[in-house]
Amino acid sequence: MESGSLEKNYEQLWKRNDKKAQKNGPHKGIYWVKKREPEEDGKIKGEKWFHSCKYTGEWNENQKEGYGTMTYQNGDKYEGEWRSNQRNGHGTLWKLANKKGEKYKRIYTGDWENDKMSGQGSYFYENDDRYDGFWMNGKRHGQGRMIYSNGDIYEGQWIDDMKEGYGTYTKPSGECFEGYWLRDMKHGQGSFYYGNSNRIYVGEWVENVPKCGIFTEVEDDEVSFPNRPKYFTDADEPAPLPGLKLRNPNQVLKDAIEAIRVDQEDASLSH
Repeated sequence: MESGSLEKNYEQLWKRNDKKAQKNGPHKGIYWVKKREPEEDGKIKGEKWFHSCKYTGEWNENQKEGYGTMTYQNGDKYEGEWRSNQRNGHGTLWKLANKKGEKYKRIYTGDWENDKMSGQGSYFYENDDRYDGFWMNGKRHGQGRMIYSNGDIYEGQWIDDMKEGYGTYTKPSGECFEGYWLRDMKHGQGSFYYGNSNRIYVGEWVENVPKCGIFTEVEDDEVSFPNRPKYFTDADEPAPLPGLKLRNPNQVLKDAIEAIRVDQEDASLSH
């Protein structure tokens, strides 16, 4: 018998036996083996084959289905629900913190769909940032809160992994922006509060730049101003000055805001 037909018969025998070994129900551990790549000198160091992945959990007709734990080749680990061989349902992804496999760091806990973060969940970044909210296809999408390692907090809407829609960005210094965002930038109507000076700007923003609005000082009896110049509390009254006002300030502001919005619509159409 020729060697080609021997290989063919051997392959068919392997396939027949594999079909007989259908995995159903819980299993203690299933390993995937992988051939080790040769070094620069063309030689393979160590064993020719090694364990690349390990799955412990439930199966249905040879597919991961139900609850199970998957340990990947790089040491990372997923614990949670599976469907049709993919992460579907609720689960947690862990990152290996040391090579000995003794310590893991949580990366994501939440909902999965077709192997991607989708639904509601929490992501823990390498730089200690944290996001709690909704996901779609592995990206922040919907309502969510981002807590940055420097103390900044954004809470609002996200689209395609960027701040977009209505949201509030607060800094530890007390500064706060509340308004609309577009592609991670302040864009549209919004208010910026200067915490240290107790002042506020309300108006239109274009790509993080305030374009037109009202800038006022917010008076608060409970707020002290230790750095305020002395003339603010001087008992002597300054000489009265004649008032200087616009004839119709509200209309001037309205016209300016409308002009900015028209320019933005024209710019969007040109792109």
